[in-house]
Amino acid sequence: MAKQVDSKTILKRLERIDDLPTLPVIAMEVNRLLMDYNTSIKELAETIEKDQAIVPKLLKLVNSAFYGFQSRVGNLSKAIVLLGFNTISNALTSLSVIEAFSSSRGNENLNMIDFWIHSVSVAVISRNLAEKLRLSSPEDAFTGGLLHDIGKVILSQFFPELFLKVYQGAIQDGLSFYEAEKKTIPITHARIGSFLAKKWQLPDSLIDVIRCHHSIRKNVADYDLLCVVHVADIIDHTFITKGNKDFNLPVMNNDAARLLKPVLNSLPEWLPELRKKIEEACGFFLK
Repeated sequence: MAKQVDSKTILKRLERIDDLPTLPVIAMEVNRLLMDYNTSIKELAETIEKDQAIVPKLLKLVNSAFYGFQSRVGNLSKAIVLLGFNTISNALTSLSVIEAFSSSRGNENLNMIDFWIHSVSVAVISRNLAEKLRLSSPEDAFTGGLLHDIGKVILSQFFPELFLKVYQGAIQDGLSFYEAEKKTIPITHARIGSFLAKKWQLPDSLIDVIRCHHSIRKNVADYDLLCVVHVADIIDHTFITKGNKDFNLPVMNNDAARLLKPVLNSLPEWLPELRKKIEEACGFFLK
């Protein structure tokens, strides 16, 4: 099959798949509201409250150690005031995406538990890098990190023979998954993931992160955000997943490395605390 199709054919097949994971209507409506600067706190809260299942999850997240408020936040309007529209939107998107894929089992070559641990880890690292450098919104960085590899799940579920070809190629040739994709099949998980993000009507900055996190380009909606997630992905693979003890930085995009140089130089100092944050976040999001 892989030799007979091109990327356009694969995307057309994706377009025809009826059971692609979808975001809840509320999440898409909130994203739409946030494009309008006249949207009020009351209007945003009332929209979210239409989905009574998501409200307690949002409040639980707001009251978790993840945000670290001293006093309990008891209602959605107060949460919006304290966190802001963008943070609430990103929290809603993150919870919705995990929920949308909660029944996804991947296949025998994609362990969904490992997939989500990596995704949450990259999200936490991205948020941490954005906070330290003040390059982009920490919450945008978290959501971008969480979603960066979402195309792998789609590839494994709906094109299992292509996924297997990549998986085997990566093992046989000692390549990363992305390198094996480029060598063995006509499309990458990054392209597939950005296709899904467009269908979900996510902001262009997140679509660009998903599409370009392996191949940095400058003509994107938020270049700094893209660089943050690119570096966070590499940090997780190298120092969290593989547990490398030496702190020689692996190969990464030169411009991204220069942009994040101040924090990369001090990586040994903040990595232990980061591991704790990742563990806490996995405990919350992946229960």
